[in-house]
Amino acid sequence: MSVCPVLRRGEAGFVCGYTNKPIDPFSWYCIGNYTECPIFIRYSREERRPAAPKPEEAPKPLAEVLPLAPERPEAEFEKAIKPVIDNVVLKYDDLVKKLDDAWKDYENNVVGARRQWEVEKMSLLRAQELLNKTIGDYEKMLTEIELKKDFMPTEAYAATRKDLEAKLEALRELLDEVKAKYMALEEGLGVHFRRVLSTSTSAEVISLKLSLSKLEELLKEGKISRETYEKLKKELEELLK
Repeated sequence: MSVCPVLRRGEAGFVCGYTNKPIDPFSWYCIGNYTECPIFIRYSREERRPAAPKPEEAPKPLAEVLPLAPERPEAEFEKAIKPVIDNVVLKYDDLVKKLDDAWKDYENNVVGARRQWEVEKMSLLRAQELLNKTIGDYEKMLTEIELKKDFMPTEAYAATRKDLEAKLEALRELLDEVKAKYMALEEGLGVHFRRVLSTSTSAEVISLKLSLSKLEELLKEGKISRETYEKLKKELEELLK
C-alpha cells in the first residue's frame, strides 16, 4: 500500500506536507491512491517546472557533497496505520479493565445482598407463619360463633361475626401482600445470584454451605419451623447444583 511521501504526523494528528494543514489520511487520497490527489497533482506540477539558472557556486567540500547514510525508515504503511492501531488497542484495554472492575463490584454487591437476605428474610417467613396461625385462630372463632348462634342475642351474634370476618379478611390480605413481596424479592435476588454463581470462584459456594449450616442451627434452636427449613434448604441446594 503506497502512502503520500509528504504526509506527516504531528502532535495533533496528520498534516499535509504541501499545505501544512491538518488532514484525515483515511478519508482523503493520502493512503493508497495519493497520485490522484488534486493537491499532490498541483504541487507536483510546480515542482517539475524548470528552475531559474543559479549562478555558479564554488565547489563544496567533499564531506558536504557526499550524502550521509540514511537512517532505516519505517515502512510507509506502518507509519500511517500504527498510531491508529495503538489508539484503538489502548482504548479497549482501558475499557476491559473498567468492565472487570465493575463486574467485581457487582459480584461483591450481589453476594453481600444475598448473604444479608438469607438472614433478614427470616422475619418475613416468620411473619407469614404468625399470620397463618392468627388466621387459623379467627377461623376457629367463627366456627365457635356459629355453634353459639342459638344461644346469643341476634344483634350480638351479627356484630361479633361481622367483626371477626372483617379482621379475617384484613389478615388474609396482609398475608397475600407479604407472600407476594417475599416471592418478588426472592426471585429478583435469585436471578442476580445465579448469574454470579455461574462464573464465580468457590468462595461463594463455601458461603452457601455455611448458610445451610446456619439453617440447621436455626431449626435446632426452634427459630424456624421444619417446613420453612425444608423450603430454604431446597432453595440453597438448587443454587449449589
